[in-house]
Amino acid sequence: MLDFVWTGLILAGGRSVRMGRDKTALKIGGTTLLVRAVDRVRQAGGEPLVVGPPRSPAEVGGSRQIDESDRGSGVGRPGPLFALRCGLAECGTPLALAVACDVPLVPVPFLRFLVEEAERYDAVVPRAAGTLQVLTAAYTPACLEAIDRELHSGGRAVHGFLSRVRARVVEPEELLAFGGEGVFLNVNTPEDLARAEALVGAGGS
Repeated sequence: MLDFVWTGLILAGGRSVRMGRDKTALKIGGTTLLVRAVDRVRQAGGEPLVVGPPRSPAEVGGSRQIDESDRGSGVGRPGPLFALRCGLAECGTPLALAVACDVPLVPVPFLRFLVEEAERYDAVVPRAAGTLQVLTAAYTPACLEAIDRELHSGGRAVHGFLSRVRARVVEPEELLAFGGEGVFLNVNTPEDLARAEALVGAGGS
């Protein structure tokens, strides 16, 4: 059992270009992707903080929210890295777990695993399909200086600052205990949504 409070940063500000509509409002099993992310953070033991455009309390599952568009102008440009920076700066806890709404199948036990691993590192990031899953990863406020340096240099990729902090990469073989690399299915298209719905209906996370 974790003996400290941590924040789940629900990153909900993407443009949803390929989907053609706001992905956070799409539903799996009768629950929107946004509320599903909020619920998973709570089940894992964290306090959800939605980072994105203002929404009604019902849309964010009654959780706290911040709008990154009115914070830190001049620090960086809009995007996932800037949203992460805003969330880390505002969360008020020693650890924040980034949770992307459009990756809805990552199981609660894996979220807990990331949080537990982060007690010894500045960042804990899984690797799946050869890619660092930087938007489903744990970060501490110790990353803020490195993130700011990346933003000031014009960088926008979340992984761009990881070489400057104590980062732990969770390799694919470690994911097997939590369902394997497939849990990082990214819902970008209607076909992805249908696949995720089918997996949940078949007993997936």
